[in-house]
Amino acid sequence: MRSNRTLSIVALMLLCAVPALAQGNGEIDGRITREDDSGIGGVTVVVSELGLVEITSSKGSFAFNNVPAGTYNLSFSLGDNADSESVEVTAGGSATVDKSVDWDISFAETITVFSASRRRERIVDAPAAVTIVSPEEIARESNSGQLPKVIEFTPGVEVTQSGVHDFNLNMRGFNSSLNRRVQVIVDGRDPAVPFLGSTEWGYLSNIQNMASVELVRGPSSALYGANAFNGVLNLITKAPRDIQGGQLTLTGGDLSTLRGDIGWAASLSDDWFVKLEGQYSEGDAFARDRTTSTEYAGLPFERVAAVDAYDSLHANLRLDKYFGNDSVLSIEGGTYEATGGVTVTGIGRVNLQDSDRQFFRFNYSAKNFNVLGYRNDRASPDQIALASGGRIFLDTSNQHLEVQGNGSLNGGKIRLVGGASYRETDIDTANDSGIQTLVFAPIDSDAQAAFGQADFELTDKIKLVIAGRYDESSLHDSQFSPKAALVVGVAPNHTLRFSYNEAFQVANYSEFFLDAPTVVPGTTLSALNLGAIEAGLCQGLLGISCGFGVPTRVRALGNEDLELEEITAFEVGYSGIFGSKAYVTLDYYSNELENFITDLTANAFGSINPNFGPYTLPDGSPAPALLTGTLQGALGPLFAFLSNNVDGSPVLALASYTNAGAVDTQGIDLGVNLYLTQDWVLDFTYSWFDFDVKELGVLNSPIIANAPENKFAIGLAYNGDKWGGSLKYRWVDDFEWEAGAFAGPVPSYSVVNLSGTYNVNEHIGVGLNVSNLLEDKHWESFGGDILERRALGYVTFNW
Repeated sequence: MRSNRTLSIVALMLLCAVPALAQGNGEIDGRITREDDSGIGGVTVVVSELGLVEITSSKGSFAFNNVPAGTYNLSFSLGDNADSESVEVTAGGSATVDKSVDWDISFAETITVFSASRRRERIVDAPAAVTIVSPEEIARESNSGQLPKVIEFTPGVEVTQSGVHDFNLNMRGFNSSLNRRVQVIVDGRDPAVPFLGSTEWGYLSNIQNMASVELVRGPSSALYGANAFNGVLNLITKAPRDIQGGQLTLTGGDLSTLRGDIGWAASLSDDWFVKLEGQYSEGDAFARDRTTSTEYAGLPFERVAAVDAYDSLHANLRLDKYFGNDSVLSIEGGTYEATGGVTVTGIGRVNLQDSDRQFFRFNYSAKNFNVLGYRNDRASPDQIALASGGRIFLDTSNQHLEVQGNGSLNGGKIRLVGGASYRETDIDTANDSGIQTLVFAPIDSDAQAAFGQADFELTDKIKLVIAGRYDESSLHDSQFSPKAALVVGVAPNHTLRFSYNEAFQVANYSEFFLDAPTVVPGTTLSALNLGAIEAGLCQGLLGISCGFGVPTRVRALGNEDLELEEITAFEVGYSGIFGSKAYVTLDYYSNELENFITDLTANAFGSINPNFGPYTLPDGSPAPALLTGTLQGALGPLFAFLSNNVDGSPVLALASYTNAGAVDTQGIDLGVNLYLTQDWVLDFTYSWFDFDVKELGVLNSPIIANAPENKFAIGLAYNGDKWGGSLKYRWVDDFEWEAGAFAGPVPSYSVVNLSGTYNVNEHIGVGLNVSNLLEDKHWESFGGDILERRALGYVTFNW
């Protein structure tokens, strides 16, 4: 039945694609450049007679397809600068207009973004708060292998590091271990671990392959669906046509880190291009043994010693085929193998012994149409829960198909974006003996969605944006996510933005279906021996079987009745460019959150999850008072957690999940980029966050936001032809942290990062990357590792 539904949706998508694939009469393309031939992004290009509008890319390029034969006037504008050019289009022909201008413009005026509207626009005109990371900054951080460090100094971002590759990325409060409130996308593909919905950052360590890093702050479910709760991180990798040649980078440094990255791209013909990438990395981490002592007060002991060494191997292959209508087909596949590494989770720390991941992606992209399909597979046949010693197996896959189109009406004054998607996911946690280790039974699910956005240019200075998305899933009720925004140009290069958003987060498969080992608080006990009660009382005296003949397991359990976590957001934002030297963003947001999906919480007498309520005696049990009293005496306070598992067997249902509470949040995000000269850039960010708990629901303890009230960062970067470097400082206020097994304080901390590059010649470069330069030993999430300095040096060879 699910296969029939899949085929039906694929057929519908292809049917919708037919009109967009039709060939037009002709084409217009070209570039807007400075006198030195460098491209100018953000230029508005208009075909006056047809009302067609385009924004040039960062390379200055633009294109119009399906243009009827005729003579047209093209107008080009950016800020106070304007120009025009006439062009003649023939039937079936292509007309190229390359325009060189001597405009006096700043770098900030040319910045364009894609993620806020799923189409290119100038950053000051975007209907959401967006940050884009410069190529120079991406290059300086690439050899760390830690993608979150590329964005940790940007406005509003909460990056908490728990290990070398264990990060939680969030914005605007309520961070958590394995956080998934920010949707991460790589070339349209969701790389998250399907079971948890969180990002495996070691899997995304090939940072030098990134062409663009964009971060949308604020709820974005109207375009991106479930889990774009607090924002979206959109990553675009480099196209092989743009990076032809080879590169080898060798890295080494602290924690016995050794790393090699190699990439090669070339043309196979005039319209076929190929890219090959490989990477090997190994080293130690900050994780420490907690079997006999802990790094700081309040941490629980663990039964199994952590193995902090890790190694990983990546390999990717991509083929791009370009067509005459400026469209491109990309076909890509990759594999990733990793051993070792420690991750902080709700049930405690987990040691990854072995993990294999593969993906396949295809994407057909045309001027007004895009079709994307991908499949992710991940097999982790051996993981260890360090607290309980339980062995965990996880085999997951998902496949996704999406179609998107865009166009314009009314002479370009109305711009439309719309699309639909379908996804299937499969989860299996059986070990070699066929016993499930994380869930009750194998899981399969499906989800489908349709989305759209319309931009209305009400006047030359006012733009109205309306968007919405409808989601269906076998896991939750149908959900509609609306969005509305008004962008007002108060002066050239200065805009005010008013927006309203609704978004949602779906419980992950762990929160729905978890059946995992955990331990009695303050001990390393993952099971209790009640065999004496079974032999002496149940079978000996009462002549029944109570199920205590085997040790009674201590479990953390999911809740299939979880509802969607929802957020309603109001935001006022400002973006402006001052004197061609400073780019400033200032945003105030006010959010209403409800139906929080809690972390694992004590489930006494089924108070959190009624599906695992008080223990039920076997049917027909004689002397129930005697049996209940005996169990109470043997278990003491733990009797409150004695329950029945789904198969009826007794279990200590220590913790589960629920929906609880309502919270109002508000905050301010400030970002300043000051271009001191063409090469020197000074950055400053500040964020203030506050929250007010309106109701607790079933919870008996306070709701913790896991976020600081104040934080700021300042940095100075130099981007020269020969030299480059940056020095950055980040300060974070103290805050409380509570996530599953870990609850405690995170003291205030400061981090200084240093990076530098030197190009010896066009073929050889060297560099240095140091995080936590002053070695301020600290932890950023309670339960995470104590972080120390990590200094790396590298050499790069280009050909």
